[in-house]
Amino acid sequence: MFQMRTSERGTLKRCPQRWYWSTVDGLVPHRAANPLWFGAAVHDALAAWYLPGSERGPHPAETFDAVLKGDRSFLVTNEEEEKEYADARELGVDMLEHYVEHYGKDESWHVIATEQTFQVWIPHPRDRSRKRWLRYVGTFDGVYRDVGTGEIFLMEHKTAAGGLDPGWLTLDDQAGSYWAVANSKLRSSGVLKKGENIAGIQYNFLRKAKRDTRPRDEKGLYHNKPQKRHYIEALAGVDDWSEDELTKKKIDELDSIAAANMIEVLGDVSERQPQAWFERWPVYRDQKERRTMVRRIQEEATYAEAWRAERFDEYPLYKTPVSIGPMACKTNCPFVRMCELHEQGDSGWEEFRDTMFTRADPYAAHDRKSA
Repeated sequence: MFQMRTSERGTLKRCPQRWYWSTVDGLVPHRAANPLWFGAAVHDALAAWYLPGSERGPHPAETFDAVLKGDRSFLVTNEEEEKEYADARELGVDMLEHYVEHYGKDESWHVIATEQTFQVWIPHPRDRSRKRWLRYVGTFDGVYRDVGTGEIFLMEHKTAAGGLDPGWLTLDDQAGSYWAVANSKLRSSGVLKKGENIAGIQYNFLRKAKRDTRPRDEKGLYHNKPQKRHYIEALAGVDDWSEDELTKKKIDELDSIAAANMIEVLGDVSERQPQAWFERWPVYRDQKERRTMVRRIQEEATYAEAWRAERFDEYPLYKTPVSIGPMACKTNCPFVRMCELHEQGDSGWEEFRDTMFTRADPYAAHDRKSA
């Protein structure tokens, strides 16, 4: 018997060597990468917000502020589409205040469970005698029933730095595998009633960006800072002000006249309209997809089992370097420098490992006795 977490499967497929160091060796960098600790704090905040039932817990911005440790900065894209460092606490609080303003209390969501940890047994794909072969573990973000349609969905909260693209969601392995085992596990634990089935996954995306402070028009379009001509067009004839008189005024004087008359003056419509801060996409799944997902888990686990047993002659452990894009090693992998030393055959890679990383049990959050 061996075990596998849902969250490790993406790493295993992305780069087996990275998976081996993080899962088998249990190596954890002394300082976690920004996306990891930031996303974890957002998940904690939403878990406390979506209490079972229709009531909501403490405001997620308050929870985020409480769980985030220390002072940290975070690289984000501002309203001018430029990269800048933002205070992580300010960013997270603003995001979650904006989130609640946008969605309210989600009155249509009757929450069944949040942060539901699971353990299920998956048999070997070819050896029928090994029915309790793989202990598959993970944690659902949540389960809720739509009070309007009666449909039940898994929640999948995700934070993203850039644009939110739903195109890959039907092939999403992590949430898909949650869904594949959720029905049987939640029914056996009494969370789901007899005859109830999970219709699919509700992806709940939050973009890592502060609100745009530029003014908007009635269509919701953002405008640039107004220039003198915009003030003249808006104020000509107001309180008998003529265009000639307004032309002689300075911008701050024109702004005072507009404020005194409760007139909002907008500049030109900006060519840079912000991307959506929040998006939700329900992805429905059927029984055929469940079988496909379980088979995929089984096949991936055969490699994991061999690598754990150090059967490297039969299943060589390999690396998959990526040089560009969001999955590039230098920006995405905590082991990149150690990997370079390892690749060069430098014996100092082990000293680097012992200096820069600590060891932890990746399965500590899953109680084996409850399997």
